[in-house]
Amino acid sequence: MFRKKIILVLLVTFSLNLLVVPVVMAAEEQEEFFVLDEIVVVASKYPEKLSEAPVSVEVITEEDLKEKNVQNVADLLRNLAGIYINDNGGLAGLKTISIRGSEPSQVLILVDGQPMNSRQNGQVDLSQLTTEQIERIEVLKGPASALYGANALGGVVNIITKGASEVPEAEFNLAYGSFNTKKYSYIIRNRVDNVGINLSLIKKSSDGYRENSYLEQVNFFTKFDVKLNKHSNLLFTFQHNDSDKGVPGSTAYPSPNAEQDDTDTNLNLQWKQKKEKYDLNLAIYHNVHEQVYDNPDEWGYTGPSEHDTKRTGIDFNRTDYFNSHTLTYGLEFTKNKIDSTENGQHDILNKAVFIQDKWTVMEPLELTIGARFDDHELFGSEVSPRFGAVYSFNNNLNIHASVGKAYRTPTFNDLYWPATMFAEGNPDLEPETAIAYETGIRYLDKGLKAELDYFNRDVKDLIDWAAGNDGIWRPYNINQAQTEGIDLNITREVTEALTLSLNYTYLDSRDKETDDKIAASHNTNLGLTYNKDGISASLIGHMIDGRPDDLESYSVVNAKVSKNFIVKNGEIEVAFAVNNLLDAEYEVNKGYPMPGRNYMLEISTGF
Repeated sequence: MFRKKIILVLLVTFSLNLLVVPVVMAAEEQEEFFVLDEIVVVASKYPEKLSEAPVSVEVITEEDLKEKNVQNVADLLRNLAGIYINDNGGLAGLKTISIRGSEPSQVLILVDGQPMNSRQNGQVDLSQLTTEQIERIEVLKGPASALYGANALGGVVNIITKGASEVPEAEFNLAYGSFNTKKYSYIIRNRVDNVGINLSLIKKSSDGYRENSYLEQVNFFTKFDVKLNKHSNLLFTFQHNDSDKGVPGSTAYPSPNAEQDDTDTNLNLQWKQKKEKYDLNLAIYHNVHEQVYDNPDEWGYTGPSEHDTKRTGIDFNRTDYFNSHTLTYGLEFTKNKIDSTENGQHDILNKAVFIQDKWTVMEPLELTIGARFDDHELFGSEVSPRFGAVYSFNNNLNIHASVGKAYRTPTFNDLYWPATMFAEGNPDLEPETAIAYETGIRYLDKGLKAELDYFNRDVKDLIDWAAGNDGIWRPYNINQAQTEGIDLNITREVTEALTLSLNYTYLDSRDKETDDKIAASHNTNLGLTYNKDGISASLIGHMIDGRPDDLESYSVVNAKVSKNFIVKNGEIEVAFAVNNLLDAEYEVNKGYPMPGRNYMLEISTGF
């Protein structure tokens, strides 16, 4: 472990020199770089420049996806600043996200603007989300209940899927790797007159690296895009995911015969209208998730647990563009239902209205003020305000600051866990609430992107399970947490082909009652990518230090190289990836050992 840490430290030191010290020779050889000022939607629910966002936002592009060895969304997110992936290991292991020390249930996951968090446990298993249809991912770090309501207490991840192609495209992908891991995918995109189609079929399987850690997954995705006129279009998306996997449990409490089957069906219909003075979006969606968990070895076994959850929603928002104001407002109705052998049958309706105004006070200063009102069937009304400011010194340098209130409602598990002699739910719970502050500085220049952020979050009424006077475990609003820290993010294009990136997060997240640490203190990621003449290569180092509960620090290095070959009417890409290059022995979650060095060979064709 010491040797591996030394290697990673040397890599960081070497990269810092390249990032901070000007590379004169390279600058003389290359053409002028473009300014890395991307367009983001998640910060304000309408397209705006990243430099104008009053909060910290990070973007993953389709190019980033190609450079990394990724099998699911968790692999895409784990190397971002301030992001921690709770990982039970392997292709099938449960993977959830924490942003700046938050709980996974406090992070809202969206797909094309639609919430995906389970109301049963508040989480999303990122291992179930495939990457083949992802165009980009936007990550908002920090509370965002002023726009998105509950579950956005820790942040928001918005996954944007690909649309149709103006010319016919077809892709076929075949991959094979360690643990008898196989992947097949077929994708077609086309547009005929005013109708575009995007369709994919993806199949994954793996024996797993532990006993009973196999995976069998099939995903079908299709999106239709109908141009109604030059200002508006209609989008219909249908996605079906079927996953069957083994659940080995922890090393302390193994479950060698446990299995879990998840079936997720999602329908989304959107009407979008874009004119010079306003944008309008109306979405109607319906999601059905069926889960069956069967562990015949558990104590008191009476049969498998079955959970059927449904979510139906209507989301309307509009943005009006004035000379010095950008006004965004909308309505949202969401109905959540559950029919479970553990939680019983319940349904909850939430209604919400929100409004936000971005005011250009004078050319260098923009102020953002907004609020959302939620009317929850169980927990009553909640108002979530937010205030932000961006001051631009010039086209390259600006500072931003924001303050907001956020909340999270209890899950069905918290409220309705079945009463046993050991545990039961608590229907008297109140929502968690938080006040958060953030300030940061961004620098965007030719071939250089840098950002430094300070953040502070104070959470009250945290829900935690504890034993009562009768010895029965129940969830209570008993905890308070204080989190503060810094994010440093640097990306430098050293040459036209070579890019270096470094991000670091220092986090001090503690239970205010006990002063116990509740998240890792240091999170460092170092990336080196090369892309030229059809050759792409990446080397990414990841180090976690200062972990709670006496968990050991760990360092992991992943590598990938690929080559494009031009053939008649298309191209072929061959890629070889190595995960855990240094064969580190480590655990992300206690009792769940991570895979050792493993490999993946992938062949893709496009025509």
